[in-house]
Amino acid sequence: MLTRRRILQHGLTLGAASGLAPLLQLGFARRAAAQAADGEYRALVCILLAGGNDAFNMLVPWDSGTYAGYAAMRSDLALPRDSLLPLAGSDSSGRRYALHPGMPGLQQLFAAGDAALVNNVGPLVAPLDSAAAAAGTWPLPLGLFSHADQIQQWQTAVSDARIAQGWGGRIADLLQGVSPLNGLAMNISLSGNNVFQSGQATTAYSVTTADAGAVSLTGYTDNTPGGEFTRQVVDALLTGHQQQLLRREYRDRFAEALATQQTVASALTNAAVLNTVFADDPFAQSLRQIARLISVREALGSPRQTFFVTVGGWDHHDGLLENQAAMLPVIDAGLLAFRDALAELGALPLVTTFTMSDFGRTLTSNGKGSDHGWGGHHIIMGGAVNGGRFYGDYPEIHPDNPLDVGRGIYIPTTASDLYFAELARWFGVSDSDLGLVLPNLERFYSPSQGAPLGFL
Repeated sequence: MLTRRRILQHGLTLGAASGLAPLLQLGFARRAAAQAADGEYRALVCILLAGGNDAFNMLVPWDSGTYAGYAAMRSDLALPRDSLLPLAGSDSSGRRYALHPGMPGLQQLFAAGDAALVNNVGPLVAPLDSAAAAAGTWPLPLGLFSHADQIQQWQTAVSDARIAQGWGGRIADLLQGVSPLNGLAMNISLSGNNVFQSGQATTAYSVTTADAGAVSLTGYTDNTPGGEFTRQVVDALLTGHQQQLLRREYRDRFAEALATQQTVASALTNAAVLNTVFADDPFAQSLRQIARLISVREALGSPRQTFFVTVGGWDHHDGLLENQAAMLPVIDAGLLAFRDALAELGALPLVTTFTMSDFGRTLTSNGKGSDHGWGGHHIIMGGAVNGGRFYGDYPEIHPDNPLDVGRGIYIPTTASDLYFAELARWFGVSDSDLGLVLPNLERFYSPSQGAPLGFL
């Protein structure tokens, strides 16, 4: 039997080196051939709900029979059925679902066809079904239930090794190369350094929510006598000859950073004035800044961009109901405003926004909240999304489900590799290069099968 003890033991010992490095070297050699040929702009916006969102209270079974199984399993964590926001349509099994009461915006987006939900997604080493689970001998992700490992695996798309490169970074390695236009990386982060956007040859460029976007050297851009003095001193240092290699490298990096900051700040002076109103919270302001950056995409010069935003605080071992009631509406309002801003800019079909999180959580209560789980549900939003639909299989919630490995921890029925493959293909990664971005994908999918999931 696939027990929690065996899963934990396996997670502590698994971790053989993957074949990723040779693939990436091949990718670098083929980089020129992977450049976006049509010049059409596309952007991916990754929203990381750090800590492990309890997605089974975000998306809840709505039919009376399936809701009863949910309510019995969740006990004191179950949301009252009459408080839920039902979604139109049903999944492939004819079952209906409803959203957390704090997400009327997502209900609206789903009804408009601008959002979809992908059910029970999570990292897998190989396809794992109920029969394999019963046999108890299947390979499992490294460090299952560990925040550090699982949050990394969502960003790296490698579940059987610890690596430092993310799948967004590998896409940039393929499509951008080592010489980004205007010095600005394809990958832009509103949350600082992250694994998702880290490649072997590329890194993320960090911006802030301030109107200027990028932080300059203190005083360097001030139109004051002090600012003029600062510029003269710094420019003299940067143009001076440096004999030592490390000093030259530092000088070049410093100069590049200054130039890129000025490029971003200059471009954002011409950013669209949005009629869409964003809330003042950090998440909404991050999405507002992304919309502003997208509005000046031609000045920034990249036909492909990824953006990264982290929203932390989702590890609700206690206070689950109260915390989600406060936090999910923030995500909901931010997504709705972002959709409206993109529509205002005429860019809605060009941008796909998606969520990820460390893991789902236990269906059972610990008396105060829920604990670390495995499979969870995720949101996809954008004008290119085949919205108003459910993708993947939402597990039947009952104690005898063989996918339940204990306490309502469900084995993912959709590998995260398939989720990422759908996004990567839409973004412009060719079928022949998917294996460079997602090195374990062939265990779950072959391009001859068509779209991995079909939501794009």
